[in-house]
Amino acid sequence: MKRLDKPALAIARAMLRCESMRVISHNDADGITSAGIICNALHRAGIRFHATLVGRLDPAVVEDLEGPVVFCDMGSGQPDLVSRVPGDVFVVDHHRPVGTLSCMSINPHQVGIDGAFEMSASGTAYAVARQMGENVDLSGLALVGAMGDRQAMIGANRAILEEAVLGGAVEVRPGLKMEDGDAQDVFEQAIEPLLDITGDTVKVRGFLEGIGISGKLQSISSAELSRLSTALVLKMLMQGSFAADSIVGEVIRLRCEVVENAAEMVTMLNACGKLDTPGLGLTLCLRDEFAIGGCRKASQEYRRWILDEVNVLKAGCKELKNIRYLLAEDMVAGGVVAGLGIRYLFSDRPLLVLNKFEGKVKISARGNKPLVSQGLDLSQALRESAEAVGGAGGGHSVASGAAIPIGTEDRFLAQVDDMVGEQIGRSRVER
Repeated sequence: MKRLDKPALAIARAMLRCESMRVISHNDADGITSAGIICNALHRAGIRFHATLVGRLDPAVVEDLEGPVVFCDMGSGQPDLVSRVPGDVFVVDHHRPVGTLSCMSINPHQVGIDGAFEMSASGTAYAVARQMGENVDLSGLALVGAMGDRQAMIGANRAILEEAVLGGAVEVRPGLKMEDGDAQDVFEQAIEPLLDITGDTVKVRGFLEGIGISGKLQSISSAELSRLSTALVLKMLMQGSFAADSIVGEVIRLRCEVVENAAEMVTMLNACGKLDTPGLGLTLCLRDEFAIGGCRKASQEYRRWILDEVNVLKAGCKELKNIRYLLAEDMVAGGVVAGLGIRYLFSDRPLLVLNKFEGKVKISARGNKPLVSQGLDLSQALRESAEAVGGAGGGHSVASGAAIPIGTEDRFLAQVDDMVGEQIGRSRVER
């Protein structure tokens, strides 16, 4: 975190001199928590704010926009769009920078921190907020954002976690990184972990009875937790998944937020973003208890849709030499489905979901750490391949997105497949 102190302090001082602020952020869990951190810090400093949460940064977002404005969880890869905004502009992001920004910015990549694995946009926003006043209680939101981007509590995230525990913002205990509630209900509806029993009442009951688990998950004994954890790890390994560490381990309980279970809050915020009610999620981050009911309702609907779309992936997944892909239409959460697929179903190759939606093809691509360690860089592959067919793309080495014209899917996939093969093949030769 100390590496970010200098740019964070510079941005904090500049923002504190403003009388008002536009906040533009991404509409997923990391983006919503990023906006929540900045908005809370602005409010405490007596600065008026107007927040807007969007699916992507495009020309329509910056049209007629004037500073002072802060872009959260976006902007580092699109300096041309950011430069169109007159007035004071700030970029608080964790995506790998492309080109050069002409405004004040803060990004973990600029100081040698991996923004794909070790620090999210919400963590970067927290670095700024902690320079704006006594805001250590907002560290819990930074951790929720990191969890939303599937990041581990390592590197800068670990530093934030330690600061959050010391400041009383969170409590950490061993357990399952799942929602609270009756074990039968939780496992029947769970999308994390995505098990072969999910959605099947009889199979879930048989699984839990077989290991002697019943009642509230948050209240089971240490012996029951050990049995359940072992059974889950074995089940995931049998499915070919190596994502057990994302389910069993340190459980974060939020002491300053209106939702205590961090995993539940992640699902709520992602649901609000995907169901086009991100403002409800931001209200939750502003600690309004009246948002809880609406967020839980959105979460239930979101999980049902996700499970339906996972079944579409299982039935329609295709493969090329170096990648797997799904061609779909009007999916609600292609990125989430791609993430679940790479973690629990198809872990040996990058997975792309191509979703024909609103007159274009939107792509969500996901890899994993083993693939990145072999040389995979989805950000480069999607950016260059999308540009080659008249689209645009970018993101992280492990997770990236793009949008391309309808009818260019085959050319796009062929180039991505070639590039991924070159990336991984080159790494193997170098080794």
